[in-house]
Amino acid sequence: MLFLRSISALQQPTVRIAPVAVVCLLLLAVAAQAQEAVTLEGHENVVSSLVFSEDGQRLFSGSWDRTVRVWNATNGQQESVLRGHSDWVFDVQLTAASELVSTSQKEILRWSGRTFGMSRGRSGLGGATVNSAALSPNAMQLATGGRDGFVRVWPVDTVDPTSVIELGGFRSWVGAVCISADGRRLAAGTRTGTIRIFELPTGKQLHSFEAHPGRQVLTLAINPEGDTLVSGAFEQTARLWNVETGKESTTLSGHRGVVTSAAWSADGKLLATGERHGSIHIWDAGDSSKPLRKITAHSDGRLGFSVTALAFSPNRQRLASGSYDKTIRIWSVSDE
Repeated sequence: MLFLRSISALQQPTVRIAPVAVVCLLLLAVAAQAQEAVTLEGHENVVSSLVFSEDGQRLFSGSWDRTVRVWNATNGQQESVLRGHSDWVFDVQLTAASELVSTSQKEILRWSGRTFGMSRGRSGLGGATVNSAALSPNAMQLATGGRDGFVRVWPVDTVDPTSVIELGGFRSWVGAVCISADGRRLAAGTRTGTIRIFELPTGKQLHSFEAHPGRQVLTLAINPEGDTLVSGAFEQTARLWNVETGKESTTLSGHRGVVTSAAWSADGKLLATGERHGSIHIWDAGDSSKPLRKITAHSDGRLGFSVTALAFSPNRQRLASGSYDKTIRIWSVSDE
């Protein structure tokens, strides 16, 4: 800033800009302003998870600052800060009864009522050994991936230790996990690029494949229909996989940085992928040959910040993104 002020203090030569150029610059400025709907600020660390309320009026966020926050998704005002987690919050989801569930490395917490009072929780998830965690879309199950080479599936509604499913045999730590909307499939990705797909609740392995050889898997998401898995890793492409066959169906190319996050719209027609340099690509799930739209989401103009969380509103007209820059941004998504 000192350098900029010094430059601005110098006498500048007169620059004449043609009227057409002025109009073009104004149009570009308006387009840039229209692209970003609202910015939500308040978290004090990385935003790790996002989910919209069923009516799209609220947005819930989890963060490495150990809080869950409730936002007005229209004007960006923060409504509540929910404290109670003893470590980084990894994921947030809503139950069918609109009860909020959140998880950290150590515990699952439930928040209910209009004031989101903490009702009950479950501890003993593994603490520092947990490297990744994801709630099922209905918030009934939690999958954790560990540095010990195990994936564990925890029922949210009971603390019975015999109800936990343990899936072992991973040769490196598990960096990403996800559960399908119907709770019948679980995918887990490792530090060395292997993805394994399991049947739930039996724990039977259905497929194991080298999805991103030698590259850590960073994000996984199964579409609402349960037949397609998207994966992102330490490379500049995302990949789509047939859940039933374990075969790759599509490679999504165009990112400049490694793919760090992914999310499907509720109807499965749109897919969003985020990257380390702060950009987001939105894809037509039926024709993913090229992105429908590219958004420079989290950048200060010189440096980009990893997109760490994505969520579509229920009507897929808006997309929320969270980042290493501690902010949340909500974008208008048009059918293009």
